[in-house]
Amino acid sequence: MQNTSRMSGLGMLVACLMISGCPPALKTVPNVDGLTQAAASAAITGAGLALGTVTQEYSDTVPAGEVVSQNPAAGAGVAPGAAVSLAVSETIDTIMLPGDVPLEMVWIPGGTFTMGSPDTEQDRNSNEGPQHAVTLDGFWVGRYNLTQAQWAALMGGNPSYFQGANAGGVTTDNRPVESVSWDDAQAFITRINLATGMSFRLPSEAEWEYVCRAGTATRFYWGDDLNYTNIGNYAWYQANSGNQTHDSGGKAPNNFGLYDMSGNVAEWCQDWYHDSYAGAPADGSAWETPTESSHVVRAGGWYGYGYCRSAARNNGSTTSDDIGFRLAR
Repeated sequence: MQNTSRMSGLGMLVACLMISGCPPALKTVPNVDGLTQAAASAAITGAGLALGTVTQEYSDTVPAGEVVSQNPAAGAGVAPGAAVSLAVSETIDTIMLPGDVPLEMVWIPGGTFTMGSPDTEQDRNSNEGPQHAVTLDGFWVGRYNLTQAQWAALMGGNPSYFQGANAGGVTTDNRPVESVSWDDAQAFITRINLATGMSFRLPSEAEWEYVCRAGTATRFYWGDDLNYTNIGNYAWYQANSGNQTHDSGGKAPNNFGLYDMSGNVAEWCQDWYHDSYAGAPADGSAWETPTESSHVVRAGGWYGYGYCRSAARNNGSTTSDDIGFRLAR
């Protein structure tokens, strides 16, 4: 009886396929809006459909890497194997400043990390502890240090020391702006927010270390590099900088695709400087109370070794030809 039943069912299928106008059952397009691209792809193929073209578009409301829209729409009935195309919120947002000067911002997904360094870390300073967990929401951060061209596009001048004769007479527009104070950085932020209608700011110190580490827990974002054998691939520092800055993006990026998170220029953070992390915020926000006498500076610069480490901290209260900044949003 079992074999007869199977043969009967097979015969009915063959008969149906021989009759014109007997198409296979339609598949229902799943709703993938708001899913990550990977999750959306899995849902689409799991429904018996195929992933079509994937494009990127900027969205103020949908986090980067998630689906903004789909075609066909969710709930539509389509043939098996039909393609579903996606528009995904882009992970790099390019803002055009006056004079068609581009500014690239990279979306950083939120997460939790351990901030600071262990007591056993080589070249560690006492102000890098105590280690503590920090949980952050996603945010945008500059792909590069702010450049001299980007500064000039909005401020109309260039305060950097390393330009003209001080840079060997070469074009320096793509070098990081430096010789800017924390207050100067705030003035630029006010200007760019007025020009774009966006909400740029300096990163908090916790945000800065989170994006520098990019998922690593080693001394540098490329590893511990105890003998400084690999640092030259990732950073302009004392041994290879020639005692000056260099074009932004000239060394290998970290796992978030960010350049010059170590070396070239140090970078202002929003926080007041405290000499330990006792009482530091655990939510990634800037440490702005109580008021102190200087602000946090990170990333080392063209002059050092140990301060290029991911956990290394410094402070400043004036301008220097090895301090610039990177925007967040």
